[in-house]
Amino acid sequence: MQFVYIFLTLLTPATALAAELPSMGASMLQMAWALLVVVGLILAIYGLAKKRLLLGKIGGSTIKIIEMRPLMPKSSLALVEVRGKEYLLGISADRIQLLADLSRNASDKPNFESLLAEQQ
Repeated sequence: MQFVYIFLTLLTPATALAAELPSMGASMLQMAWALLVVVGLILAIYGLAKKRLLLGKIGGSTIKIIEMRPLMPKSSLALVEVRGKEYLLGISADRIQLLADLSRNASDKPNFESLLAEQQ
């Protein structure tokens, strides 16, 4: 609060300060002004963070990382879901490669007898 009072004293002429101490109403006005400045700074920082860091898109994301497994220090496997389809990705230091499309449901997978019948 002292910082705000010092800041406001720099803005007012010296003759006004020499006249009298601020009244209760003036103190309340200074406090309200300081509160508005602080709330404005908080809103400005939130707006910049939302724009820069995309904080608004966290809740409604269409890409979900289901699982990540490290293989070596700079490579890993990632199971990713994009709009209801699952993909297995290989991630290394210099590229990302699609390894498999796993979007088929478990009920769509053929059983052993049907695979054997197809091969004969």
